[in-house]
Amino acid sequence: MSYIAHKKQALAHRAFMLDGFKRGVLMMGRQSGKTFFANGHGWISAIKDQGRYFIVFKTYKQAHEVVWRQYIPLIPKELIFKKNEQDLLIEFHYIENTPLKLPDGTEIIINHDKTKPRSTLQLLGSDQADSHRGFKANGIIFDEYADQDPNNWDAVYKHFFTTTDGWAIFMGTPRGYNHFYDLVEYAKEDPRWFYLEATWRDSPYVKAEFIEEERKEAEKRGTLSTFLQEVELEFRAVQGAVYPDFDRKVHLVNPNDIPLDELTIYGAIDFGWHTTACLFAGVDKDQNWYVFDEVYGKEATLEDTIPRIKDKLGDKRMVLMVADSADRDAVEVMNNRGFPTVGVNKANDSKGYSLGISLITEKLKPRMQLVGKPKPALFIGSNCKNLIFEIESYRFPEEKPDRNPSDIPVKENDHGPDALRYLFLHLKFGIAKEEKIPESKISYNQYGLI
Repeated sequence: MSYIAHKKQALAHRAFMLDGFKRGVLMMGRQSGKTFFANGHGWISAIKDQGRYFIVFKTYKQAHEVVWRQYIPLIPKELIFKKNEQDLLIEFHYIENTPLKLPDGTEIIINHDKTKPRSTLQLLGSDQADSHRGFKANGIIFDEYADQDPNNWDAVYKHFFTTTDGWAIFMGTPRGYNHFYDLVEYAKEDPRWFYLEATWRDSPYVKAEFIEEERKEAEKRGTLSTFLQEVELEFRAVQGAVYPDFDRKVHLVNPNDIPLDELTIYGAIDFGWHTTACLFAGVDKDQNWYVFDEVYGKEATLEDTIPRIKDKLGDKRMVLMVADSADRDAVEVMNNRGFPTVGVNKANDSKGYSLGISLITEKLKPRMQLVGKPKPALFIGSNCKNLIFEIESYRFPEEKPDRNPSDIPVKENDHGPDALRYLFLHLKFGIAKEEKIPESKISYNQYGLI
């Protein structure tokens, strides 16, 4: 066998090949042999247990350009019956009465059933997840799962196992406190899940001197946060985070601890077909803000999302909802459906996003108290999973030598942060002169307050 696993890799192989684990998370840093493991585990599993196996990458292009060309050639040629480069599919020969030494050293005898289809290993890109519906699998490996859309698992990939009782391995490195972080924490607590961490130190092929030079280079370039995540497996805010002051330990609160009865309640909404984000927030007499609930409508019409907004609001009395003024039709729909809604005056944020971002940043920063530790003026309920993910993922473009730094964030993971920005801009500067306050039984001054 051409593939030789290091100790951590061998432990992971054994967990799914012999110990019977069906789900697992492998948090493996750069230079720890992550993709090498995925390729080896895929083809060895296909030889050991006849069936269909998949390795899922972020994109088809990555699967083809990187793995198909660099790693698939490492599979012993005598095992391969046929290759299909278009589908990135390998079919294996039937194996009869042949010994196989597994990566942990265990030896077994392989006998395939020639009345059943040959074993296969196929590389997939999760950017084409919709085209994968209906597949069946004995095993799936997700490579760099932190970079993939987690909704694809529920919508497509978990259904691969409805008749096979197969296994799934989620591999990756930290990318801020996103869905992979949540999965890591879940796997650590659930004994049914296999969990393993591996860094460059576990690989016999990586020299400490090389890693030290990489760290020094990251410090010079201002990318140390990325280095510590990808190499040392430290969960941190994303590089270039718009809200680097956000800290789960400081800003998240239990929804049951939010004093709803003492709050003046507002709504904030960012419209969109791909994602509509609606936040519910309240302020107390001491000017402490709490985002206490959210509604995210993904690939849903506004009419489909409105009932969910009404259900979440329940019998709470909302003073005003602030929306994106660019979609006047949607603002009108909200008013017609009983929500007193105004469009934000974006003219006050003419310098890009800087002013709105600074208003939120100011509330996130802990302030000195007369008694007790410093605390911020903005808290978020731990139930607002989508908003938390977006605040931690929201980032500025990577700085490059040939261009000036941008104060416009990357147009990704911005729905909730945009909605929150609209709310604070409106409460700071009021309604644009040409904007009409919606007719309602509730009365407003220019700031939306009763």
